Amino acid sequence: MSFMENLKKILLGNPPEEEQAIPNATTQSTAAVVENNSPTVSDGTYRRVRVERGIRGWGGPLVVEPKPGKDLIYSVTGGGIHPIAQRIADLTGGQPFDGFKSKADFDEIAVAVIDCGGTARIGVYPMKGVLTIDIHGASPSGPLMKFITEDLFVSGVTEQHITLLDEK
Repeated sequence: MSFMENLKKILLGNPPEEEQAIPNATTQSTAAVVENNSPTVSDGTYRRVRVERGIRGWGGPLVVEPKPGKDLIYSVTGGGIHPIAQRIADLTGGQPFDGFKSKADFDEIAVAVIDCGGTARIGVYPMKGVLTIDIHGASPSGPLMKFITEDLFVSGVTEQHITLLDEK
C-alpha cells in the first residue's frame, strides 16, 4: 500500500459496513447519505459566505459558494455535523454531510470543516483543492503543508467568523 493510500485509510477510515456490502459502492449516489438538516434555498440557488480566520488562526479569508453537484458542507469533526458546518449550510443552502459516517468524492465538497490541530488531516483536503475550515488555530505543518495555502485554508474559525455575502 502506498503512503498516500495508507494516509487516506488512516484519515478517512473504512467505509461503513452497509457500503462494503454493496458491489462497486463508488457508484452509489451521495444524495442517499446526505444529512439534510438545513433549509434549502427556495429558488434552487445557493448563497455565498465569507469565512475569516479567528483568533490565533491562519489563512483565508475564504468565500464558500456551493453549486449544483458541489454542494456538500463536509463535516469531519466526529460527533455529527459541527455547528460551523451547520451554520454554513443554513446560510448557503448547501447540504450538511457527516464525513465520519459516510464518504463523498472530493469534487462534491464545497467546503470541509475539520478539527485537526495536528499534521495529517489538516492537509488532505487542501491537497485535493477543497476549501478547508479548521476550528483549531492551526497553521501549515506536516508532510502536506505545501498544499495548505491561504486561498484554500482558514483556521481558528468560530460561527462569528462567518458572514453572509448574498442577501435574498
